[in-house]
Amino acid sequence: MAFRESVERWLREPEPPGLGIEFRADEVVLARLNVKYGGQPNLDLCVRAPFPSGERLEFSTLSPNLKDLSAMRRHLSTVFRQAGISGQRIALTLPDSLARIWLQHLSGAPRGKAEVEELLRFKLKKTLPFDVEEARLSFERVGGPPSTPTFLTGIMQEQVVSQYEELLEGLGFHVGAIETCSMSLIKLWSAVARKDLPAEADYFFVNIEEDYFTMSLVRKGEVPALVRTLRQRTPGSEEPPPPPDEDGGLPEPRSDGRYTTDDLLRELLPTLIYYREKLNGTALARVYYRSLRDDLHDIGGVLEAQFKVPAEPFDLTRAVSIGRSLQMDEPLADLVGAAAGAAAGRAA
Repeated sequence: MAFRESVERWLREPEPPGLGIEFRADEVVLARLNVKYGGQPNLDLCVRAPFPSGERLEFSTLSPNLKDLSAMRRHLSTVFRQAGISGQRIALTLPDSLARIWLQHLSGAPRGKAEVEELLRFKLKKTLPFDVEEARLSFERVGGPPSTPTFLTGIMQEQVVSQYEELLEGLGFHVGAIETCSMSLIKLWSAVARKDLPAEADYFFVNIEEDYFTMSLVRKGEVPALVRTLRQRTPGSEEPPPPPDEDGGLPEPRSDGRYTTDDLLRELLPTLIYYREKLNGTALARVYYRSLRDDLHDIGGVLEAQFKVPAEPFDLTRAVSIGRSLQMDEPLADLVGAAAGAAAGRAA
């Protein structure tokens, strides 16, 4: 009976991939977790591998990001070999700015997965800067009655995401899951939030990266109900800002330079107003944040002043245990969070 139950659980909840990789502008970050059901994941490998001098990824939502696949393949091959990692399942994390994530509400009861996808693509058609038929769409039912189901929906340009997949598969890896940075962090942090907060509480998770920040609202400790990313415009970029969502959501903001604390504040206020007035939010209990910008001071105080609830920094050691052989300071622990979150997630 125990064997049958474990098999059924494996079919319902695919085993976490154990290995996560995050692509950043000037480096890749690897994290490996030993994950046991019912126990805290253990981080036993962490690798931060800068690209060769002068090389950077220019992330674009509209066109392939990897300009020299051969050079990137050689670089990653060396990184994996030196880390003692060979082909296996791997989870991929990419910047928030490469994807759009919404809660989408459908009218009527779709008959099967294919109809759900067709309806979602139709709803998103006018909100994207690229052809929706040439996009990678993922979705998960997260609530609502059968007549008006709600889906957490993410979409990326196909030629962007497939390039990363092909790169890793060419090195012998099976890409079992693809996440954005903030979604990886939230999934890793969800168990911590459940311990901290009442079951009916809402919280924000603010991910402050070097060149963008994302505000995510998680309702009742379950799934993101609102995700907004402010990203800097790459010099010479012609990518248009997306229009307002059809469902009435806030349009995605955009910055034309390195964002400041004032930029953060300008986006916090309308997001908070939207939560209270449009989403009827009254159960906000905490703001969690992860900041990779040392020059933005007293982020916790800024968030507490705006949201009027406690603000708590991301702490990797609350979500995973750290292997004894790893030497990890706070900046590295903050940085590796997204790759660790991908490694701990579900993988096909």
